[in-house]
Amino acid sequence: MTLPQMRALPKLVTVRSFFLILLFLSLLCGFSVEAADKKTSKKTLPFSPGEQLVYQIRWETVEAGVASFYVLPVTKLDQQPCRHFSLKVETSPLVDVVYEVRAKLDSYTDLALGHSIRYGKKETGSEPRDILVQFDWEKRIARYSNFNAGKKPITIPPGTFDPLAAFYKLRCMDLGTKKEIKFPITDGKRSFMGRAKVLGKETITCFNTTYDTYVIEPELIHFGGVFEISDKPTLRLWITSDERRLPVRIQSKVIVGSIIGELVSVR
Repeated sequence: MTLPQMRALPKLVTVRSFFLILLFLSLLCGFSVEAADKKTSKKTLPFSPGEQLVYQIRWETVEAGVASFYVLPVTKLDQQPCRHFSLKVETSPLVDVVYEVRAKLDSYTDLALGHSIRYGKKETGSEPRDILVQFDWEKRIARYSNFNAGKKPITIPPGTFDPLAAFYKLRCMDLGTKKEIKFPITDGKRSFMGRAKVLGKETITCFNTTYDTYVIEPELIHFGGVFEISDKPTLRLWITSDERRLPVRIQSKVIVGSIIGELVSVR
């Protein structure tokens, strides 16, 4: 491993980089908002409170960190029942030397998984953050703040999700019926429609477990950073074709090599 590569590594495994992967996941849920709200119900959800998904993140052969996703019990915000999802991200001891990240995200949606209600991100380490995004669906705006310092609200279209909620909305979609899909997403600072292609089916093995999956390739036109400076960057996702619709592998090729996230365990 060269010194320039080591310097590039933290840029690839920061929480912001992992958020990009979550954003890409959110692009895959092509559907009309009205139809999705009617079809998504408690009986049809492929997950339930208590579920935990753990992913190992690697840069080439280097173990870069771990991401753990949690489905928490239904709760209330301002007397409104809502679903609660959480994500914890932690860089490995090797990466901690050059760029330490400890982060926790929380996402709240309506019970029908039709849109986000609130999104929060607390991050310690090299770049501390305390971000809150509040969704006002009467005015169709999202309000972003970091350590209570707010930005101008942005307009959002119906059915918009934060990156973490979109990870779960994706699992409610039937990818086998689609070839090209799009979806509205926001992190509170900007909102846009992303597009992705369903390339077909593939059988893969992750940590000695074999999965039948759909292969998804999002377009990268809206994303900067390491993707912008890379020559022909790519990103592909493998999502199981069974009723659980688990994202089991995420792989991108950028200027300094490959970033790979693979499902380690399901609880």
